[in-house]
Amino acid sequence: MNRPIFLSASVLASLCAALLSVPAAFGAGCFENRDYYQSLPTVIGKEDQAGKFPFALQCDTVFVRKGVTTVVHPGTMLYFAKPSINSVIKVEGTLILKGTKNSYVTLSGSLDSSRNGPEPGKRQWGGIEVADGGRLEMEHAGFMKAPTPITAFSTKVRIVNSWFKGSSGMILPDGSLYAMESSWHAINNLDLSQGFADRKSESRPEEAISESEKARLFKKDSRAATWKKAGIGVAALAAVGVGVALLLPEEKPSTAGPGPKPTANALPDLPPLPSGAP
Repeated sequence: MNRPIFLSASVLASLCAALLSVPAAFGAGCFENRDYYQSLPTVIGKEDQAGKFPFALQCDTVFVRKGVTTVVHPGTMLYFAKPSINSVIKVEGTLILKGTKNSYVTLSGSLDSSRNGPEPGKRQWGGIEVADGGRLEMEHAGFMKAPTPITAFSTKVRIVNSWFKGSSGMILPDGSLYAMESSWHAINNLDLSQGFADRKSESRPEEAISESEKARLFKKDSRAATWKKAGIGVAALAAVGVGVALLLPEEKPSTAGPGPKPTANALPDLPPLPSGAP
């Protein structure tokens, strides 16, 4: 016979507190239609890693808390599992995006697959918000499809050799807009603590993004377009071939038998001799 188990009030209170803390402790497991917050770990990836390493952000709002420093290493691809224009990374502490020329850190709303593996997707997201007192350090980083990639309430923002695709501009600490070309925009050396201008001419850093670098970064797009065009061309040629074959008249086989074969060195037939000839 089972006996009922009685718990003291203190034990019940402890269990309730533990259950209520689960979403906060495991922010990565955001519940449907609930805006629980996720905190980034202090390190994402490894300094010497090579390749592409997707890292999914599970919540709409992701934090780097005050007093915390998060370092994101080369090749890491940050993206949102359920992206929306409200998907943001809020930096109250310090966020360091530490890419290299051959292995960028990328941030996007979603992730797409291609012939070359995962690539930043084309779903929009809300960008990074740097709170007053927060710090953002970016080097060789790329932003895909964030209309406002950075909203800075702090001047502790430094961007080196980074690209933005699908962005209109970032919000500066004075409330003004730093306009960007939406198709492609590169920032080579911008330190908000020193002013709001990309200091290309004054102190252009080594390995600053050039047109050739831009072409290399998006070479995959041209390859995909080339393959798509080639596929369309092959399909069109096949359709034309089928049409020509259907329109050509059908050749009927000849019913006449084969003619006599010519004899080698044959003489022509001579006319008959006239009567009375010797």
